[in-house]
Amino acid sequence: LVPTFQNPTGRTLSIERRQAIAALLQEYGVLLVEDDPYRDLRYRGEALPPIKHFAPEHVVYVSTLSKTFAPGLRIGFCVAPKAVHRWLVITKQGVDLHTSTLNQALAAEYLAGGYLQQQLPKILAIYAPRQQAMLAALDRHLPEGFQWTQPDGGMFLWLEGPETLDTEKAYWRAIEQNVAFVPGKFFFAEANTGRNTMRLNFTMSDEPTIDRAVATLAQVLAG
Repeated sequence: LVPTFQNPTGRTLSIERRQAIAALLQEYGVLLVEDDPYRDLRYRGEALPPIKHFAPEHVVYVSTLSKTFAPGLRIGFCVAPKAVHRWLVITKQGVDLHTSTLNQALAAEYLAGGYLQQQLPKILAIYAPRQQAMLAALDRHLPEGFQWTQPDGGMFLWLEGPETLDTEKAYWRAIEQNVAFVPGKFFFAEANTGRNTMRLNFTMSDEPTIDRAVATLAQVLAG
């Protein structure tokens, strides 16, 4: 479960829903894997406690440095109940022995030196205006019949169009105009579901480029 700025929608579970999930975990004695990679990418509002805070013995909390340090290092971590910790270590060893020692050393130095606390505000200062630029561009360029999420952080927006829209077909027309998105159908388990939806990412381009791209996307969707 991704509770904060979820991929692909950008949505976040409220504190009430987090507490309700924790109560169910405790009632039925089950484990939850809480995947929280986007937690630090918050541009507005107050941070919410993870589900693990409410049910520490029933949650395996996992996250990563790939969104806030260096994607290429592929460094992740987990905080697990003691009962399953040993089995997670054994499973990790069976899959790939261990993560690159050099990558781990780089991550350890980065964290120990306090560089994450220095770098994170710089990342947020870049991403937040880009998100606002995309939200404004969608409002400015898209016709009626479209709606989209407006998350307080993360990397993604989720757009839903009219039922007649086929975003997979629109994707290929958009690519011809050098604009890309992910058709929403690929995030659904059932075939032919979500054909009128798409995921947008705002983190890779500057604000003027985002505005031009959304204007082009609007033309593609109208055609």
